[in-house]
Amino acid sequence: MSLSPSPSRDVKCSERLQAVARWVPAGTTVADIGADHAHLLIHLVLRKRIEKGIAGELNKGPFENARSQVRRWGLSDRIEVRRGDGLSVLKEGEADVIVIAGMGGPLIAKILDQGREKLSGAFRLVLQPNTGGERVRRWLRQNGWAPVGETLVEEGGTLYEIIAAERGEDEALYRQPPASEEQLLLLGPLLWREKHPLLIKKWLQELAARERILERVRAGRTEEAARRAAQLEEEIAQWRRLRKWLCEENP
Repeated sequence: MSLSPSPSRDVKCSERLQAVARWVPAGTTVADIGADHAHLLIHLVLRKRIEKGIAGELNKGPFENARSQVRRWGLSDRIEVRRGDGLSVLKEGEADVIVIAGMGGPLIAKILDQGREKLSGAFRLVLQPNTGGERVRRWLRQNGWAPVGETLVEEGGTLYEIIAAERGEDEALYRQPPASEEQLLLLGPLLWREKHPLLIKKWLQELAARERILERVRAGRTEEAARRAAQLEEEIAQWRRLRKWLCEENP
C-alpha cells in the first residue's frame, strides 16, 4: 500500500519557486496561474503559510499533473485544481494573492489584461517573467499597480526576476538618475535602488544584447542601417554610463 508523504516533509521546490514563495504573505488565499505540478502551493500549505490555494492550468497534461500531486500530498481539501485559461479559473474577489510565474513577460501582461476584473479582490500580485520583465512593469504602471518588492535569483546559469506589486503610485520609483525610466523598466526600479548583488549581471546582459544587435546592423550598407547604428551606439553609451554607479559601494 502506498503512503502519502508526511506533512512534516516538504515538496521539492526549485530555488526560483522558493524565491517566489517568499513574496507571498502569510494567511492568504493564493491563486497560482499556470501552476504546472502545483509545487508552489503545496510548499506554501505544508509550511503553513497560506490558508487555501487555487491552481489554474489550461492544458490537460499539466492540469492532471497538478491534481495528481495535490492528491498525493493529501491536500485536496486545501488546494483546488481548476482547468481554464488564465484568470478565468477565478471568481471575482476569490484570491488575496495571484501568482503568475515561469512565463514570458508579454504573456503575463496579456493574462493580467484579459482577466483584470478578476483582480478586484487581490491585494498583491507576485510575477516571475522568464523574459520581458519590462512588459510586466509597463502593464503594472499603466494599470495602477506599483512594485513593492523585487529580487533576482540565478538558477542553472539563468537569471530570473520576481516582482511583487500592490495597488499604488510608482512615479518616484522611476525617477532614479543616472538611470532613465526606460532603463529602470528593464532593470527593475527596486533592484536598482537596492543595488541587488545580481543586478550587475542583468546590466551586462542588457548591454551585450545591444552590442550584438549593433554588430548585425553595422553589416548593412544602407542609410537606414547607418542611422540605426548611430542610435544603438548612443544607447550603448548610455548603458555603459551606468557601470560606475553600479560598482560604487553603498554609503
